[in-house]
Amino acid sequence: MIRFSVLLPVRNGWPYVKECVESILTQTYPHFDLIVLDNQSNDNTVEWLKSLDDKRIQIFTSSSSLPIVESWARAKDVSKQEFMTLIGHDDRFDPDFLGRIKALIERHPRSALYQTGARLINSEGDKIRSCIAVPEVETAAEYLEARFTFNRDTFGTGFVMRSADYDRVGGIPGFEKLFFADDALWLSLIGASSKACDPGELFSVRVHPKSESASMPSVWTSIVTGLGQFSNFLTTFVQTNAAARKVYLVHGADFMLTYHRNACIFALVEASEAGRRIDSTTVERIEAALAQTAPSRAGQLFKSPRVAAVAALNASPLRFAVPMLWHLYTRRKTRS
Repeated sequence: MIRFSVLLPVRNGWPYVKECVESILTQTYPHFDLIVLDNQSNDNTVEWLKSLDDKRIQIFTSSSSLPIVESWARAKDVSKQEFMTLIGHDDRFDPDFLGRIKALIERHPRSALYQTGARLINSEGDKIRSCIAVPEVETAAEYLEARFTFNRDTFGTGFVMRSADYDRVGGIPGFEKLFFADDALWLSLIGASSKACDPGELFSVRVHPKSESASMPSVWTSIVTGLGQFSNFLTTFVQTNAAARKVYLVHGADFMLTYHRNACIFALVEASEAGRRIDSTTVERIEAALAQTAPSRAGQLFKSPRVAAVAALNASPLRFAVPMLWHLYTRRKTRS
């Protein structure tokens, strides 16, 4: 019999965590447990979970407030069922998620990673759009190509794997604020195997203004650091995977360039919010990181109409408009 552990790392997840947990406990497939990794929540999260008095729920609390990397790392150190999945506290399963995953495992027993189709939802739970369709079976090289060419929605929850495999690879890598850590984990798991997908839309990923990527331009420093860590991982990974190496050589540099440009825009927004021009040391840091991860794209940071336009506004008396445009963009991104 296939059994699952659903792991939920959370810190002050109220009220979204209520929807998340209810979507887990109402699964039509009954053979699972829910492991809550609470990180010093001081809202209603833990009190409400305890009030459920459900034997399927185990709650582990931290003795001190942990950074997100250390909080999620606890998933490796708890006892789990044969299969496991991680879920964000603001995401939710459809009722048949685990049942369809079970059937997917039975169809593709040699795969090392499993997922279903998904949708993006907003703060109110309304659908924004369906996620990009994923092939039924995918190798590491095929996943990497889709990721590098931005033909893939990315999120770190809703993927199912064998708990022994997760522990064997060391769990989710400790990249800065977990940026690109999910990519590295999936590749580590399927490097010598494959990923299988049920095309059914059985999982919701919430995008809302409080998420870091939507509301906190200051994460540019973590993005740059995470890119460096992901680049180091890839350099090692592709040495033993010839197909992935070909993909990396063709698309890797442009992927790194795009993300460094995004980080630069974040830094420009942050400076504009403070009412100042971006400082030269910030630009030099991002330029140096780009040169390190994609030497062939060095010097191309501002050779983008979008980056150049934001930089021009930031350098002008109209820099106050940059945060306004940013907030309009994030509202549009999270609107159904």
